Amino acid sequence: MRPHSDTIRLLLVEDQAQVAMALDAAFETVTDIEVVGSVRAIEEAVSATGEHRPDVVLLDRRLPDGDGIDAIGRLREQSPDSRVLVFTGGADRSIAERVAAAGGAGLLLKAGLLEDLLDTIRRVAAGEDSFDVDLPGGAW
Repeated sequence: MRPHSDTIRLLLVEDQAQVAMALDAAFETVTDIEVVGSVRAIEEAVSATGEHRPDVVLLDRRLPDGDGIDAIGRLREQSPDSRVLVFTGGADRSIAERVAAAGGAGLLLKAGLLEDLLDTIRRVAAGEDSFDVDLPGGAW
């Protein structure tokens, strides 16, 4: 249950335990974002998306059971209103184009600041698409 209507329900899909723990800890201090689940693989993400119907799925690209981008369609089938934000260590314009073509709402590099991540999650939850402007190949 949402603490209040302004809360963004977030599903975290990250296979690196240290990264997931750091993100969980960071989100604990954020009053308008609630982590409704934290999973480590695509199959778990598909199941959790159907169960929790999050506002935003923060999706790592490289997961043990495949490329997160390839799972965007399956996630959206489970919860059509959920918006998928790909969170990755490295990407270029062609990766961003794949995310957009798959129905993703955005792409953000992990090297950014926490405040940028929070801002992007908020914008994606509000219905905006957000692709990292520092990607090689030009700004979106």
